Amino acid sequence: MMARIPLPRVPERLALYEAGLDESRLDASTRARRREDAAVWRFVHVAESQAQAEDELAAALIETRRHMVHARATHNPSDFHVPDSRVNPWNDPLVSHEAGARYSLETASLYGTAGRVAEQVAELRDVGTRHVLCQMSVGYLPHARIVDSMQRFGAEVMPRFR
Repeated sequence: MMARIPLPRVPERLALYEAGLDESRLDASTRARRREDAAVWRFVHVAESQAQAEDELAAALIETRRHMVHARATHNPSDFHVPDSRVNPWNDPLVSHEAGARYSLETASLYGTAGRVAEQVAELRDVGTRHVLCQMSVGYLPHARIVDSMQRFGAEVMPRFR
């Protein structure tokens, strides 16, 4: 299954941010600068094939989520509660690790061949995103795979957006 960025959410969130800036009492030039600086964060993994990228990132996300859920259960006080508005399938301990990772692949990740990742970045750009924060190191992804992905991104994706 190929990642589909929930593009309708990106413009909605940018519009909410814009509305907040309008209410902020900041001067117009500061508001414009802040809007220009707004960024979307995503996990990013570039591989030789779509299947390889999905398999590698999904496995790393599952292990990362296992660790995250375990650490929160182990180290948070018993009366700790996350507000319902902040819970989603990625961080909900009642959701399976596989479903949590799938949610992250579908809503918070850019992955695949360099061409596909470039298409995903272009889709974000086309809905108003000016900056993408790329998390390329995912907890349980081997270092060599991370470096390879970063090199592919730098050599084959970034030049398309200069």
